[in-house]
Amino acid sequence: MIRCDAAEPYRFRRPFSFASVDVQEGTFDIYYKIVGDQTRKLAHSTPGMRLSGILPLGGAFTIPPPGTPVVLIAGGVGVAPLLLFAKELADAGRPHPVLYFGGGISADLTLEYVSEFPAEIHPATVDGSCGFHGNVVDLAMSERVSKDTCVYACGPVPMLKALVEMLPQEVPIEASLEEIMACGIGACYGCGVRVDGSGADSVKLACRDGPVFDLRQIIFET
Repeated sequence: MIRCDAAEPYRFRRPFSFASVDVQEGTFDIYYKIVGDQTRKLAHSTPGMRLSGILPLGGAFTIPPPGTPVVLIAGGVGVAPLLLFAKELADAGRPHPVLYFGGGISADLTLEYVSEFPAEIHPATVDGSCGFHGNVVDLAMSERVSKDTCVYACGPVPMLKALVEMLPQEVPIEASLEEIMACGIGACYGCGVRVDGSGADSVKLACRDGPVFDLRQIIFET
């Protein structure tokens, strides 16, 4: 959770995913897109500027059993946590996962940056300007994810909803949810997510209980 403008100490922080972390250097990368006033101000930050943050927060993807094929499916800035996960798998000596990465246009994919990570990248764009012509879920399904694969995803809700509907039931899938968060620590209850269950268990908080969930447990609004 980062406050994007040091001059506005009373503005809510914004949530960002780590794309890479260097523990020895004490540095990390965040991957974001300018979508509003706060990310625009973050983009105008200069070297040496101090920004308020609360980190690290949230849970992580589950490392799959050895020998399990791994497929990553990302939409837009949802690629960030999957890049970090690919690096963690590589550091553990696992084979490079396949990364299906989709965006609206080729500029959304920032392949020059993403290609630095240990993953076999298959791009998709809605306008056909780069890679597969269509959305990233159609691309992944066209290449037939096998039932012994573990799938990990992050992206907008329509993408995740389509993915869980099209993916074979026996394929396990975890997803990092993109939710609006104000506090990041479970105090404001602004990032509620409906899940299978009853009573109080039917709502989880993306910041406190996630943001990674078994995607098949998420109840999407119809």
